[in-house]
Amino acid sequence: MGWRDPDPRGWIDLHVHTTASDGSESPRRVFELARDRGLRALSFCDHDSLGGMEEGLRLAAEFGIEFIPGCEIGIAHDPERGLIETDLLAYGYDPGHDEFRVVLRRLQEAKNRKLDLQLARLAEEGLRVPREEVLAEASGETIRRPHIYRVLRRHHPEIPPEVFYPNSDFGGPWYVSKEFSLSLEACVALVRRAGGVTCLSSPGAYNGLYRRTGELIDPATDRIVEVCAAAGVACLETVYPYQLNKPYYVEAGGGIGPADLDTLIDHYEGLARRHGMTPTGGSDFHGLAKPQIALGDALVPYRYLEDLRRAVRRT
Repeated sequence: MGWRDPDPRGWIDLHVHTTASDGSESPRRVFELARDRGLRALSFCDHDSLGGMEEGLRLAAEFGIEFIPGCEIGIAHDPERGLIETDLLAYGYDPGHDEFRVVLRRLQEAKNRKLDLQLARLAEEGLRVPREEVLAEASGETIRRPHIYRVLRRHHPEIPPEVFYPNSDFGGPWYVSKEFSLSLEACVALVRRAGGVTCLSSPGAYNGLYRRTGELIDPATDRIVEVCAAAGVACLETVYPYQLNKPYYVEAGGGIGPADLDTLIDHYEGLARRHGMTPTGGSDFHGLAKPQIALGDALVPYRYLEDLRRAVRRT
């Protein structure tokens, strides 16, 4: 069965952010939204954070909604292999695994120390961003660029997101590096030791060709999938609302319609089969940080959760 085929058991969302990282909604509020939308299962995938896991497991029992532990980890830049701003999702790990928790804490600390470097770099451009306001904005464990940008925008409304984010991306003039990150292989191995599997997040987000030419299928992106599969990444996030989330799919040519979205998802479903990867899907819900995306908007059939659990059991 394909991703379009309805599942009588309903829909799930395997990519959700909460206040444990850069989402605006608490774990409880996310479960309330999931109940209201009739979702059958959730996974919190907060950045470098397990902050919502214990509460998520309790809420799953309270609301009768299935829950699988998740996490989103940004791996080290590796330009020679095309890995720039690449994120892996971790699923099905043991939330109490000591090494996993220690390494995630190191990643959080490195990201939080990066804050001072980033604010200093912005100050060199004449952009004042008060540190204490960023800390207040980041109510979770991990400080992310959206926290910085929301404060920046309050003080400098003339700086739109399409200026801030490209300039602070890897290779941009405002970019600053972290002191600690995991390579692709190190991340895969760590998650395996914790009993879980890794998944390449939103492969279409790495499509540089679309930004230049409007072409939906980018051979360079396909090579990233191949590199990840060869390194042991078990899953590929094939079902994803690109038409809502990734700005360049809107900016180029007025956006993509349903047929284009189908083309993207079909392509990545085919790549997953070719490389023996398990397809997954999720909305990348962030609440008010991405108000155009509602929980469950990816419309992922329930059977994808069963396939993911089988992949975890094979670990």
